[in-house]
Amino acid sequence: MNDTDVVSSFSDMTYNSTALLSSQNNTVESDMGLVKGISPVPELLQFQNQYQNIHGYLAPIICVFGVVANILNIVVLTRKNMQTSTNVILTGLAISDGLTMAAYIPYALLMYVIHGTKNTPIRDTYQVAQFQMGYALFSVVVHSIAIWLTVTLALFRYIFIRFPRLGAQYCNIHKAKIAVVANVIVVTLVCVPYSVNFTIGSDNFSDPNELLPNGTIYFIKMKNDNDFEKFLFNVNFWIQAILIKLLPSFLLTIFSILLVNTMRSAEKRRKKLLNNVPMSDENGATSTSSTTTSSRKQKKSRSNRTTKMLLAVVILFLLTETPQGVLSVMGGLDESFFIHIYLPLGDLLDIITLINNGINFVLYCTMSKQFRDTFLKLFLKNVLHQDYRRTKTNYTTAQGTQATKDSDV
Repeated sequence: MNDTDVVSSFSDMTYNSTALLSSQNNTVESDMGLVKGISPVPELLQFQNQYQNIHGYLAPIICVFGVVANILNIVVLTRKNMQTSTNVILTGLAISDGLTMAAYIPYALLMYVIHGTKNTPIRDTYQVAQFQMGYALFSVVVHSIAIWLTVTLALFRYIFIRFPRLGAQYCNIHKAKIAVVANVIVVTLVCVPYSVNFTIGSDNFSDPNELLPNGTIYFIKMKNDNDFEKFLFNVNFWIQAILIKLLPSFLLTIFSILLVNTMRSAEKRRKKLLNNVPMSDENGATSTSSTTTSSRKQKKSRSNRTTKMLLAVVILFLLTETPQGVLSVMGGLDESFFIHIYLPLGDLLDIITLINNGINFVLYCTMSKQFRDTFLKLFLKNVLHQDYRRTKTNYTTAQGTQATKDSDV
């Protein structure tokens, strides 16, 4: 892998955005035919060239909506009536996703829109290379935190519904806060050392068409001056590949299967229990029994809805991250695969990840009544109050002079 490819391998451990830097570089383009193994795919190159022109405009729009959506998630999930261990983890996930999308906005504008997508001395200054280095490291850390928070979320939910007593003891709000902080610390410690493998390099630039002035372009490159630096790079690569890509995907797959099986078993037990409940009882015990059964049924129904919502979050995350993990690891093993397959798909993988980072708000609103009601009370309070007063006035008018104590309800 030549130096201009390295910036991609740096951030594609969890985020593919800097993959564009390599694919745009003229050196990489000229070397494509020299890489042995997988041959270039014309259809992928054509797709890359066409989509690249709109990605720089589409991505910031999605990011703006995603940042706003995650801010709304944080505001709603931190209300007093929403304080649960699950919502503590979801709040951490919203913060990570929001920061990831917020960081992508200046990156997309700088590398796609302001100076175009081709390497030039105007675009690829030393300051821009420093920004790329900082952005790559930051995006790796915050997105990796989001990945492991999703794993933590699946683990907490599985314990809670499969082992309720253990869930009450080990999956409470306090433990959830500890889990979030531990995720942040551990993931940061794992990701930061990977940055020591990289430095900023430079190259002379000359425009064959003589439309641009000659100068120097700067880029991120791998430190490979000696065997130790190469060995350190390989060690960090596999640590990242296993801990940030492969292991989370494996765990999310296992927990998704376990959650589905547990929900099915719980549903079978619920139906069996309901079938054994007597329909009538002359001594009046039926009323109490029916009330208790109804209360349990409603509680179980809310729990199932919550589990389904969280399962949707986990599965969407899994579907987004697993293909990227497989592609990035294969790209690390085979340079020709990295250049001819992974790089042309980099922008597409980016936009899929960004959409997934901002879609949770929609899932919460559509699948959680409590979240939806809290959101409406917070942001549409005046509208709801006016509707209530209008409904109350109409009701009072219809009742005329037959007002009772119930007319204020």
